[in-house]
Amino acid sequence: MVKKRKAITLFITLAVIVALIALVGIVFGYLSDARKKAQDKAALIQANIIYADASNALKKYLGKKPSNGILKQIYSIPIAINEEKGNFNMMLACAPSHAAIPIIWLQEPTEKTQDNFNVASMIFNKIALEADIKDPQYLLQLIQYYISSKNKIDFNIESRLEKRLNYLSYSEFLSILNEYNLQKDDANVYKAKWKSFFAFGENYKQIDSNYLSADLVSYIFDIDKQIVQEGFTDNNLKKFLYDNGADMEFFNSKVFSKGVVVAMRCTINYTYGNGNYSFEFDYTQGKVHGFKFYN
Repeated sequence: MVKKRKAITLFITLAVIVALIALVGIVFGYLSDARKKAQDKAALIQANIIYADASNALKKYLGKKPSNGILKQIYSIPIAINEEKGNFNMMLACAPSHAAIPIIWLQEPTEKTQDNFNVASMIFNKIALEADIKDPQYLLQLIQYYISSKNKIDFNIESRLEKRLNYLSYSEFLSILNEYNLQKDDANVYKAKWKSFFAFGENYKQIDSNYLSADLVSYIFDIDKQIVQEGFTDNNLKKFLYDNGADMEFFNSKVFSKGVVVAMRCTINYTYGNGNYSFEFDYTQGKVHGFKFYN
């Protein structure tokens, strides 16, 4: 009997030890998670501080009327900022944000937007043909229906919804593609190079003609892509088109900007504590907006 009691006592002791070890593991896991969340919150605060400083720095660097040369420089070379003691590192990289066709231009055209629609629909048809999409007309109808249905928002509910009128995000566009695939059983719609030619998000009135991709210039003006890559280097689209005898049908000053367009999307990557963080923001005509934090 004595031996049995010892065995039972030993069993209970081991069970208690296992339970304590498990509890300690849970507690340490919780503390680790809490520390991570605390650091992420601190990093977010740091991001807001950097954001304010970066926007001020951009305003000073670019000035009120930046030249194409200055813009080309900031688009070409990411700016590295290192603290003297080496405890803080930051990398700023910017890219033109108005150098593609807004997907919102595919909405049903009016007299005012006809030129924009002509360019957007031409690109849409080329993409659809290249991807072998079964029913591009039906897909276009879905896109137009989705855009027009957003115009029926009751603005009395929340004034901020008004900002969504000329907005179509990529995730919203994906939901349209999903609906099309559901109706037409056509997975080719996902293979199309939508992101290579269309811009998602906010609408804008003109395309930044100075920083178009080689793919887009080739598509719109029917020039061999290799010629564009080799020749379109001085960021002067009009001159390049004339020099290469391009089809000027779609070169419209209502669609393509004549001068400098100060519109960029900037990303800042930085270290904080033991983590790496990043955030994005838009800089348009001297104003900053669209802050997004990533951890």
